[in-house]
Parts: sequence; structure tokens; C-alpha cells
Amino acid sequence: MSNFSDMMTYLGLDTSEAAMVLNVSEDEILRWCSTSEAPPIHIWQGLVRMLDEIRLSAEEAAKSADLDHLDATDLNRINLMVPGGTASDLAGPKRAATALAVATLARVFV
Repeated sequence: MSNFSDMMTYLGLDTSEAAMVLNVSEDEILRWCSTSEAPPIHIWQGLVRMLDEIRLSAEEAAKSADLDHLDATDLNRINLMVPGGTASDLAGPKRAATALAVATLARVFV
């Protein structure tokens, strides 16, 4: 495993999705995940942009919630979209953004 592989896992990307989003071959993705060879900086920057889209989506969802009327059962019904180009159509980044939003909102009950 590699740090690149960990980032892909965190983002919920499979090999084909990562190849599509990062505009590289699946073989390159597999190589960067399973060896010590690191991808070029523009690939890391693409992952950072995706992480930023996820974080911003989660923050906006949490900000727009009505905290005065939030019930713990509401946390299981959160469903948000990730705006932006790189993460918007992929299930993994949407799950990551939703998980971050739920974690942020769950702090209300702590």
C-alpha cells in the first residue's frame, strides 16, 4: 500500500474512477497504489481538489442545517451532492462528503 492508495480509499474511488477523473490509465493508478513509485505532482493536486470539494460540500451542508430542530434520526437521512467537476458524479466522494457532514452535525449531540 501507498499514501496514494490511502487517499484513493479515503475518497472512495475505485481504479477506473480514479483513472477517469485524473485522466490517466488504470495501469498507472494500480502502479501508484501498489508500489513505492509516486505519481507526478499534478495527480496529487487533482486529489487535493477533490478533497477540497468534499470538505466544502460537508461544511455547506452542516451550515445549512437547522440545528435548533435537529433530531438524531435526521443524521441518517442526510443526502447531499458534491458540487464541482472532479467529485460531483462519483459515489465515493459523495459518501465521504456525507460522512463528514454527518460527523459535523453529530457534534451537536456531544
